[in-house]
Amino acid sequence: MELLREMVITDGKVYDNNVLKVDSFLNHQIDAGLMMKMAESFYEYFKKEKVTKLFTIEASGIAPAIMVANLFKVQLVFANKSKPSTLINNEVYTADVHSFTNNITNTIVVPENLINKD
Repeated sequence: MELLREMVITDGKVYDNNVLKVDSFLNHQIDAGLMMKMAESFYEYFKKEKVTKLFTIEASGIAPAIMVANLFKVQLVFANKSKPSTLINNEVYTADVHSFTNNITNTIVVPENLINKD
């Protein structure tokens, strides 16, 4: 994670509202090498755990999470920031999550059938 720290220090920008802008390597432009290094770090840290699935929100976490999921050979599930029109049934988990970047609160949604006790 030292590489991520260095990227944040050298390429990240902090705005007046304490929002960290990392669009040159994580948001709008993704540094695949950095994502792989992050994934390897997560894998090394959690490899002794019984990882059955990865979960993130529909945001910047998808890029590194999909690489972590690949290393663990598990599926990645992400919560949508709003209920998609393709989600017909109402069997969903929801939670309110505040976005500091946009200063709004979204109700995130994930179908219940994608999350199980394992």
